[in-house]
Amino acid sequence: MRIQTLLASLAATAALNLGATPSEAEQKPPNVVLIVDDDLGVGDLRYLQPGQFPTPNLDRLARESTVFSNGYITAAVCSPSRAGLQTGRYQARFGHDFNPGNARDQVEMSLPADVPTIAERLQRAGYFTGLVGKWHLQGRRPDASPLKRGFDEYFGFASGGSYILHPREGDLLLRTEGEPLERVRSPGYTRMGAPVEVDDYLTDVLTDEALSFLDRAGGRQKPFFLVLAHHAPHVPLEATKAYVDRVAGIKDPRKRAYAAMVTALDDSVGTVLRDLDRRGLRDDTLVLFVSDNGCPPYIAEICSNAPFNGHKRDLGEGGIRTPFLIRWPKGWKAPRTYSQPVISLDLGATILGAAGLEDQVKDIDGVDLRAPVRNPSTPAHDALYWRAGTDFAIRKGDWKLIEVDLPAGGRKTFLFNLRRDPSETRDLAGSNPGKAEELRAQWNRWNAGNTPSRMTGRVTTTRIAGVEVLARY
Repeated sequence: MRIQTLLASLAATAALNLGATPSEAEQKPPNVVLIVDDDLGVGDLRYLQPGQFPTPNLDRLARESTVFSNGYITAAVCSPSRAGLQTGRYQARFGHDFNPGNARDQVEMSLPADVPTIAERLQRAGYFTGLVGKWHLQGRRPDASPLKRGFDEYFGFASGGSYILHPREGDLLLRTEGEPLERVRSPGYTRMGAPVEVDDYLTDVLTDEALSFLDRAGGRQKPFFLVLAHHAPHVPLEATKAYVDRVAGIKDPRKRAYAAMVTALDDSVGTVLRDLDRRGLRDDTLVLFVSDNGCPPYIAEICSNAPFNGHKRDLGEGGIRTPFLIRWPKGWKAPRTYSQPVISLDLGATILGAAGLEDQVKDIDGVDLRAPVRNPSTPAHDALYWRAGTDFAIRKGDWKLIEVDLPAGGRKTFLFNLRRDPSETRDLAGSNPGKAEELRAQWNRWNAGNTPSRMTGRVTTTRIAGVEVLARY
């Protein structure tokens, strides 16, 4: 008994040294559900502002979570942002700057074997792990399959495709990005590496698969890690009649389709939350919610990154801001809102810390947010960084620097004070060259430890503070 008392005392002391309370150190590792959406604009939801559409389930999750009002993703497009999210490391560390733009990029988008994922770290620690939905990190190397990168189970697809393979009367399918309505392309579903045929609405399919994973996890005497990576509301604009009817009051058919897709997404979140409640897992499950980037410019009239300028593909706030929620009733003691800048890398670090793997947080770029949220006036990061080839940005405190190429040649530097100008309309680089140079020098020091991009990517044009510039993605 005296030995047990001594061991308990030592454990409590170690917990205090880690910045945790003894009660936290004694908790068993939580289950983890990470929900990732695709191209969802921060202005599409209602928990930060009026929002566009009813999202009662996400509103519920926000009420029960800490809302990170300055949440960021590490890239303005899907594949690199997921590379950062799945590893907890800036993807520039291993040269994953872009979405694939050519055949060579299709190979190089595979995660390097020597970069461990959060799932691999949790799997080694005894977690039962599963990915449902979009991966977008395999490329053409079989060893980059989710089943080779830390997931015990995988149902999903490499990148994306149609939501409805065989439309029925009343379903709404609209052209977008010049894609003909007749072109129906399967996402290419696989289950445990084997192709499977699915004929149902994609968002509903993924929800059902998530529930099936929870069924199997319930029979195991170990914690679980589930990544539910939805394709919604990424184009194509497709929704079944059941969801379209619920937003029938929206006259614009494109906006109606998008609202129906967000409704399906919101339903999915609600279904998963209720299932955790039903299983008695609410208190013991860490739930995290994030989008992979902002909503895109080619449907800018129907989605929203408000109040920010910029979109998917560029480094304006609208391209890299994301909804960012964390809920853990038993182990998360935090304020209702945390306003210091955070980034998606912190989700992995927080998961590892909560799982008792604090030593591994040192190996990644994220910050375990359990400690910073207890002191809301203290920044979680000295600075946040972005790189897309020669495009780059840095945020430090209220200041943000963006540097990109111009269509006619040359470079352009923008400097914004985000506290005074969150929409990035007033470029202060000319009036405050010292601050611009300070931030550029800090970004250069950070980038000196990175790997050159392994990928070529693509280029488009966008506007920052009224100036036409190039955006690499």
